[in-house]
Amino acid sequence: MSSIYGGFEELIYTSDVGESLPDCVGITTRLNPIIDPSNINIRGTGSRNLYDILLGMRQIQFSIDILPSDIDFIKDYQDGQTGPDYLHYANKTLNTGITFVYPFFNRLSVESRHNEAISATIEIWAQDLIDPADTPMDPIEDWPAAPSLVTPYRWLDSELTLGVVPETAWWSWRYEANNNLQLLGNVEDGGIRAVKARHTEVSGLIIKDMASFSEWKELMDGTVGPDTLEPPAGVHDSPEESKFNIKIEVYGSGGPQDPPRSGSAVSLLDNLCRWGRIEAPTGAEDLQAKRFPFTARGLG
Repeated sequence: MSSIYGGFEELIYTSDVGESLPDCVGITTRLNPIIDPSNINIRGTGSRNLYDILLGMRQIQFSIDILPSDIDFIKDYQDGQTGPDYLHYANKTLNTGITFVYPFFNRLSVESRHNEAISATIEIWAQDLIDPADTPMDPIEDWPAAPSLVTPYRWLDSELTLGVVPETAWWSWRYEANNNLQLLGNVEDGGIRAVKARHTEVSGLIIKDMASFSEWKELMDGTVGPDTLEPPAGVHDSPEESKFNIKIEVYGSGGPQDPPRSGSAVSLLDNLCRWGRIEAPTGAEDLQAKRFPFTARGLG
């Protein structure tokens, strides 16, 4: 039998110190662990070749695509300043794996499209790598299997609000957060002693229909948005001077039998924004959906 294994055998878990068993992280659709030795190439006169290749500071990264079933996993860690104690990359078939110590979100993209599940792409930076056996967890073979009834969130479980009124004519929304993490090196062993978040950059894209062509013309003429997006007192109604609030929320547990937007709301984005370059690419066979890129002051 071939010893090559498939991605269907691998699972992602998180855990904190003091827990005896880890928790599965939604439905993982793609994963990519990365170890970068940051090699230092030594070149000098007298030779066309490298004189030596030195080891640099090891960088530990992990990229995953998930269909979240617990939106708090996104909400709690998306700012890049907090994270679980451990993120485990486990192969249940081989009963082995890798544990990422103190993982933080460097980049995050969350997206919802009409008639699809809500998805997220996360680039994670970690402080260290250890064997799962070196954590307080039980052996991997005793860890919970991928739950057979995990239900991700649907597009109907989200709500987009522009200004103060919920928007209902959207086809998709997406926001991205870049936390600009910085690795602080350990001069004693060449490893990493800490991962710190610096300034955050938040942007996104909304694709939506307009209620009328006149509404589209108002935007092109300089209005910041629908009539409900009132500018602050004393500020002229123009894109150069006015900002407005965009809020993105996800409701409930995502269960297929639950009514849309049931349960409590979890706010993923709630801050003042400006539109960017507004476009309306249209073919002869298309409805004229408009593209509204935006920049936000922050996540919340």
